[in-house]
Amino acid sequence: MIPNTERLVYRRQFIIGTRYVGMDDWQRIALDDRLCLSVHPDLQVVQSSRQNSQLTLLGYLIDPEHPEWSNEEILHEIHQQCSSFEQLLEGVEHCGGRWILLYKSGKKIKLFHDPCGMRQVFYSVQPDGVWCASQAVTLAAYTDAKVDENEDLRRFLQSKPFQSEENLWPGDNTSFVGIKHLIPNHYLDMQSGKAERFWPVAKLQLLAAEEAVSLASRMLIGSIEAIARRSEVMLPVTAGWDSRILLAASRKISSQVYYYISLHPGLEEDSTDVAIPSRLLSRLDLAFHIHPTPKQMDEQFVRINRQNVQMRDLAKTRIIYQHYLHSQGKVNISGNYSEIAREAYYDYHPNREVTGAFLARYSKLGKNPYVINSFDAWLKGIKDHEKWGINPLTIFEWEQTYGNWGAIYSAEQDIAIEEFSPFNNRKLLSTLLSVKKNFGTRNFLYRKMIRQMWPEALLEPINPLSGPSFLKNAGKEVLRGGLYYGYQALKKSSGLLTSKRKEETT
Repeated sequence: MIPNTERLVYRRQFIIGTRYVGMDDWQRIALDDRLCLSVHPDLQVVQSSRQNSQLTLLGYLIDPEHPEWSNEEILHEIHQQCSSFEQLLEGVEHCGGRWILLYKSGKKIKLFHDPCGMRQVFYSVQPDGVWCASQAVTLAAYTDAKVDENEDLRRFLQSKPFQSEENLWPGDNTSFVGIKHLIPNHYLDMQSGKAERFWPVAKLQLLAAEEAVSLASRMLIGSIEAIARRSEVMLPVTAGWDSRILLAASRKISSQVYYYISLHPGLEEDSTDVAIPSRLLSRLDLAFHIHPTPKQMDEQFVRINRQNVQMRDLAKTRIIYQHYLHSQGKVNISGNYSEIAREAYYDYHPNREVTGAFLARYSKLGKNPYVINSFDAWLKGIKDHEKWGINPLTIFEWEQTYGNWGAIYSAEQDIAIEEFSPFNNRKLLSTLLSVKKNFGTRNFLYRKMIRQMWPEALLEPINPLSGPSFLKNAGKEVLRGGLYYGYQALKKSSGLLTSKRKEETT
């Protein structure tokens, strides 16, 4: 039997509308004479007021440069330094956390969220005004939104690709008519209900690898120290790059960190992702905890969370229940969004035409017209990507893959535990993306960072491959690298490599 079930309904969520909603213990804040903010008691709210403007924070901010600062101190400092929305965007660029900010100036209110959209926002323009909520299903419950009966959408939701890719959603629409998802790097005008891009607006300035490594390492160390000052923290460690670099960044406070791995169907005690961190943590003289798989989840727990979010039925879902039972009050440090900085995807043909159909294949979502049309609509918003100096697939991973799919698991976990990803930081991501790269991932930067932060964290291999797997992957890399450099040489010899391309943007 789950105790205090009312507290679990819409846990850590918010709703903005023209009337107050939620349970009796929810916080209620008037944003202006029209909009009412209703907030679950487990979601932090902080406000800062000046003569001409007001800032409202939902969630938590982390300043890696000042790990000792609280939400109130960070918000006050940012507010003191900004006199416009544009200055606010610049002022919060170095901040991590999982948050939403509402900026009120005069009668205008603009809303935006953390760099990767980890604290999600769904919105709908209703006859009485703009409504927002943490989840589409929550917003639909209070606006009486109808399920979208589009036939292509229906076929997509019933398709094997949608299930096998863990409900990866294309574009910014939802399964409800009139409800949209605010994707990363966009703000929402609370008067018009229109979402506008605010980043990137300028070309990334190239950085030397050494400078980027030093700056990024300081940001990771400061971020982990900051969250550990506020709460007990736990960090899952596998054999992969993302958890290894976070382990290295936690060196200063390692005695305070609960290092662990959660088993689930498909991940057993003899798996590489369990055996390697077990050996490594032992060599570092740190405890490593292996959580067993819960045999079953409480049906009431599952039912409540299906009401909170459009919960998926995955093997790793049992980890959420494990957190609910044993990790209350802790913050889980996650390596999510690190893949954006590493550009860990197939990008060996940078001049390939990126279309909605290509992105649908790339995402393994098939040829469904709803998917293709959604990606085509998103592509219209990044037509200036060459001016920004960012690979379009990097923006796609950032805004579509992790802005949609990546944020789902954090929302599913809200019923049990708060999550923090140090890589959910615009300055950190842009710093690593500003290092020149012609081919492959940025794993070489990660290795340099680990050596700088905690060299002994490399005592065990990262993502080791068996002999046959190594040869297979090496062959692919040689082939893809040959295609990449061969194409570049062909372009140069034929005069197609323009001076603009010689800038060698990332």
